[in-house]
Amino acid sequence: MKRDTRGFYTLEAVILVPLFILAVLSLGYFMRIEGMWENCIHGALDESSQIAAKASNGVAPATTAFKVEERVREDNPDLDDVSVSALRVMYSDMSGDNLISYRLDATEKPELPLFSERKFELEFPVKFRGFVGKKEKGTPMGASGLESAETGHTVWIFPQSGEKYHGESCTYVKATVHPVLLSGSVKRRYDPCGMCLSDDIPEGSLVFCFGSDGTAYHRGTCRTIDRKSVAIDRSEAVERGYAPCSKCGGS
Repeated sequence: MKRDTRGFYTLEAVILVPLFILAVLSLGYFMRIEGMWENCIHGALDESSQIAAKASNGVAPATTAFKVEERVREDNPDLDDVSVSALRVMYSDMSGDNLISYRLDATEKPELPLFSERKFELEFPVKFRGFVGKKEKGTPMGASGLESAETGHTVWIFPQSGEKYHGESCTYVKATVHPVLLSGSVKRRYDPCGMCLSDDIPEGSLVFCFGSDGTAYHRGTCRTIDRKSVAIDRSEAVERGYAPCSKCGGS
C-alpha cells in the first residue's frame, strides 16, 4: 500500500479545524459573559452611589432594590434574570453606621457552540454608606459658639484593615485605591493586574487603580484593593479607637 501524505493531512484538517473553530467561538462567548458581568457591577455601583447621595431623605428597601435591578436590566437587556437579595438599609456594624448593603444576583443562559445550553451566574455583594453626615447630640451652639468653636481636622482611616488615622499627605493615603472608567489612556498608564487577570476587561468598564504610585488596573473583586480610605473628623477617629499614624503623626 502506498501512503498518501496529502490525504492524511486532509483528513487531519477535516477533524481538527471544526474543533478549533468551535473552541474559538466558545472562548468568544466566555469573554462576552465576563464583559457582561463587569457591566452589571458597574451599573449596580453607579446606582448605589446615587442612592447614597439621597440617603438623607430616607432609604426605602423596596425602592432601592427596584432601582438597582432596573439599572442593571437597562444596561444588560440580554440577561435572563436579575435580582437584589439580602438587602439591609441604614444599619451599623464595626465598619460604620448608616450602612446599606445587598447582594446582586444575575443569570445568563447562552447557547454555546460546544454545549446546547449553559447557565452562568453572578453573585456580587455591595456595601456602602448613606451620605447623611454625622449626628451630634445637644442643642445648636449659635453664632457666638461658632466663632469660638475649634475648627475640625480631617484625617483618613482604612475602615476595613487599619487601626491608625493619617494625614492627607501620608504615603499610605496617597496609595489608596480609586475607581476609574477603563479607557485607552488608562491602559497606556497602567498594566493589567496579573492576579485578577484584568486584561480582558472591555473599555468603558469600572476598574480600580492606586493613583500615581500604582502600576496596574484591577477588577472590583481583586483582593489587592481591599485597602480603601475614607475621610472623617479626627475627633471621630479617636472616638472609634484609631491612633495616630507612626509615619505622618496623623496630620
